Amino acid sequence: MTALPRVVGVTALLALTMCACSTSGAGAGEPKLSSVPTPGHLDPAQITTPLDAYLPSPEENYTLKKARVLLVNACMRKLGYEQNPQPLTRFSGKPYLAHGEFLVVPVDQAERYGYKQPSDDREGGGQKAGAGAESRYAKNVTDAQGSLLTGKVPTFDGKKVPAGGCEGEALRIVTKGAATAEEVTMPDGSAAGSGKGGFGEGYAEMVVSSARGKAMAEVRDDSRFQDVTERWSDCMEKQGYDYDSPDSAWNDKKWSDATRAGKQEIAVAVADMGCKTKVNYLGVGIAVETAYEKQVIEESAEVLEDAKDKTARWIQNANQAIEAR
Repeated sequence: MTALPRVVGVTALLALTMCACSTSGAGAGEPKLSSVPTPGHLDPAQITTPLDAYLPSPEENYTLKKARVLLVNACMRKLGYEQNPQPLTRFSGKPYLAHGEFLVVPVDQAERYGYKQPSDDREGGGQKAGAGAESRYAKNVTDAQGSLLTGKVPTFDGKKVPAGGCEGEALRIVTKGAATAEEVTMPDGSAAGSGKGGFGEGYAEMVVSSARGKAMAEVRDDSRFQDVTERWSDCMEKQGYDYDSPDSAWNDKKWSDATRAGKQEIAVAVADMGCKTKVNYLGVGIAVETAYEKQVIEESAEVLEDAKDKTARWIQNANQAIEAR
């Protein structure tokens, strides 16, 4: 079953103080900005943009995952193979697809961890534990178990193995009445193939990720975003740091290879967030991204709506499968 890896972030409503800002100076063909927010935070968990409307909630994603795990394990038990069942990790509350595009973190986090993920984050620790359980499961999958999961053998211990194995059977149950094609054209024009059986868990995130990537390619070339990036760079230079973009600061090799943040990384991260606040980097970024996402939504309405509708049907099927167990 096709799935995207989880990423850090919590979907929440974005409380913004809106200001009436001029959109003059936009280059030819650039969309007008209805307004530019002045966020009172640098928290990616509080960022929302139009494409978020096409994503399932963390709770809905967990429902899909839970149904898949329960169905696969039930199928394996029915075949008489009960060793190494798939683990169901606890609900983290985090979405599969978070807003990390503007490289912001709360200032108090930057002061402690620089650009690193907080090591003592309880939810993050839960994610690590879940990743560990899934890693151990994958490591312990035998050839026989793998054959039953994927359907490489027609029978096992005198019992017929479902087409596509137990994973294929779980996918068919969850996507019943709303299966996808085995290859789908993404909003960015690329073709995504699922292999046999179509897509499953993570499909909406994949479509939205493609759409957001297309929008962000335009954002980076937008004159207003380039202007605020230059102002951010000038602000950093006044504090003694030579970076042409937030990406170059965030991914500086001096600390990108380190496991813990040192004093220099923390100092740069704090200056980075301070300059982003000073020039309203996040507010401009959200406004420009919103404008381009609206264009992408118009251009790719069919595939986005299809992914949203199919996911809604899958959640219904998943709930029914869970209730039946």
